[in-house]
Amino acid sequence: MKLLEFARGRAFWIMDSLKGKKVKSALEILHNCEDGIWSEEQVNKYHEACIQRLLSHAKTTVPFYKDQKDTVLRNWPVVNKNILRSNGDSVLSGMYKKENLISMSTSGSTGTPFTSWQDGNKKKHVNAETLYYNGQIGFSIGKRIIYLRSVVSEVQKSDWQQFAQNIYLLDCNDLSDKGIKEKMRFIVKHSKDCGAMLMGYASTLTAFQKYFDKYGYDDVKGAKIYGVVSGSEMLYDATRSSIEKAFNCKCVSRYANEENGFLGQDWDKNNVFLMNRADYLVEILKIESDEPAEDEEVGRIVVTDLYNYAMPMIRYDTGDVGARVKVIHNGRERYAVGSFGGRIVDSVKDFNGNPVSPHAITNLMWKYKKIRQFQFVKKAKGKYQLILNVQKNDINEKELIQDYKKIFGQNSDFVVSYCDDIPVLASGKRRYIVNESAD
Repeated sequence: MKLLEFARGRAFWIMDSLKGKKVKSALEILHNCEDGIWSEEQVNKYHEACIQRLLSHAKTTVPFYKDQKDTVLRNWPVVNKNILRSNGDSVLSGMYKKENLISMSTSGSTGTPFTSWQDGNKKKHVNAETLYYNGQIGFSIGKRIIYLRSVVSEVQKSDWQQFAQNIYLLDCNDLSDKGIKEKMRFIVKHSKDCGAMLMGYASTLTAFQKYFDKYGYDDVKGAKIYGVVSGSEMLYDATRSSIEKAFNCKCVSRYANEENGFLGQDWDKNNVFLMNRADYLVEILKIESDEPAEDEEVGRIVVTDLYNYAMPMIRYDTGDVGARVKVIHNGRERYAVGSFGGRIVDSVKDFNGNPVSPHAITNLMWKYKKIRQFQFVKKAKGKYQLILNVQKNDINEKELIQDYKKIFGQNSDFVVSYCDDIPVLASGKRRYIVNESAD
């Protein structure tokens, strides 16, 4: 197995070398920015150069930005998913053919599906981000990764891709005690010889924590895990402590999204994220305006992607909230994002009373591309409502209900309602899962 890991690593870097060492170069920039190799002055100069190149490119090649004259980033408009979606292909650069771009689809953490587009160079930077941030807990190319996720056909990797990348997909839809016990058996089996890294949703890790609280840690004896990465939701202190005790390794929380990439990762302090300054410039703006928030004031996280030239995402409102805080890292003072609001998610149970991963709910929406917004509501035990912003004729309602019954049980009862808009909370987020039942 060690030989296969070595071979995978060598093959990756040989291919990168043949393609101009783009991943290696992007990885070097990450090390310069994040490991204290560059001074803060050097990081700021790098940002300014990247921003000016990006703005110039956007003004001259992207129809949406053709009337922008300013060279100061803060004077450019803030955009969000709705703005980008409603402007269609005018947000794409004319320098690229759409058929050559990579589509990145998300079911939408706020209940609104969204597709962005990336060029090949941007993808290389995302690959470098993967290597850098996974490398913080011991990963290198070729090592095994076990993904705890909701496995659906729309995001499934082929058997060949899984083998080539040495990854295993472990479906986390079933979070019953029996389902978790089976997952523990899988983790032990596929890590005991050569080791593995676990990557999963915070809600899945919380389900693991509750299982450990009830049954102890015997089911994971023999597992050889060198690191655990949590994502998509807030990781709580109790969950982190339980996971670190169970697997005897570091557990970190990561801030990432489909449309951009790896935005940051916590390390020294729970829920305080050191942001990826190599590939993004992050602003914290006030909740109710586009003015900068004060230090430690909770505001909207707005990101400028420095390397997506196919679909420039300039001052992109992620829909997430957090606060700008000062931290000491590598002996230097720098800014990070704390008070992270995460995703607004209620937990729900299936017809038999077993907890259901929120991602099993939202990932189904990848299949139904015309749904603009959605909200899943548990009304009572075994009774659920799907609220959809979509034309009724644009969706197969019976097929959608059957898809959900596969998760919640064939005896579960689903009602579909249609609307023109799903209201947002004061934070600007929508609750895409609502539990109105105590059962």
